[in-house]
Amino acid sequence: MGNLQELSDLKKTVKISERRFEESPFIERTNNPNMVRGVYAGRYFPMSIGEDPIEKYWLLRQKALIFDVPEKPIEITGPDSLKFLNKVLTRDVSTVKEGRGYYSLACTPQGGIFMDGVIFKFNENKYWYVQADGPFEEWLLAHSSNFDVKICDPKSRVLQIQGPASIDIMKKASNGKIDENFKYYRCGFLILADKIFLFQELVLLMNLVLKFTLMDLKLII
Repeated sequence: MGNLQELSDLKKTVKISERRFEESPFIERTNNPNMVRGVYAGRYFPMSIGEDPIEKYWLLRQKALIFDVPEKPIEITGPDSLKFLNKVLTRDVSTVKEGRGYYSLACTPQGGIFMDGVIFKFNENKYWYVQADGPFEEWLLAHSSNFDVKICDPKSRVLQIQGPASIDIMKKASNGKIDENFKYYRCGFLILADKIFLFQELVLLMNLVLKFTLMDLKLII
């Protein structure tokens, strides 16, 4: 429901119950009569809010844009976390270092790709996998028998900041704690606007209870 091929696709919409999927905590900042929502990973997200696509393109190329994206983090904890993840993911998770994110696939028993995403390691017994579209949480639960692990939704939402001005914006927002030395596929926690965030190479993974708003960053941009 989120695969756009042409601008005319934005007019090919259907109405569905808002109870069916998870609402974005940032809806108040993007909601307007021209907004078209998509569904991805069981979450609503704004596909369009009536902006000029050419103007938006050049803003992204020349400065920066902030995106409310629906990629869904899943938390895997417990003493068997490493053994379990090595079973379900193609990457050797034992080589993953704390504070790092790694791209990794989950495959079917026949070798077909079922899911792709990024695995983050917090410690030996705690990981997050930020998934693409699909019922991956249920798939993990179905394969977790005989493993001492807990699989749950950490109630987080992803914000992405993209564009050449991204570093400068985040440097200002973080009082210099995020700068050019923040390396590719690194992650860490940081207090921003009195709220705790997990940062991964300028991708913000945010706990819903913090109630951070898009406007806080728009004012900086």
